[in-house]
Amino acid sequence: MKYRCEEFNQLRDILEAEINGHHFDRDHARRLAVSVGSRYPSCSKTMSRIAERMEAVPPL
Repeated sequence: MKYRCEEFNQLRDILEAEINGHHFDRDHARRLAVSVGSRYPSCSKTMSRIAERMEAVPPL
């Protein structure tokens, strides 16, 4: 299966920002994870977990 690198690069950048405590668009991250998960069933569980985390209230 061939993955579109741009989508995964965006997710990588978002997750790195989250790890490093930088600001990022949680809604965009959630939409991107849902989109990737529906397009690529082989990674849908991981994308679902990311989407769920992005829906949660961000830590203070």
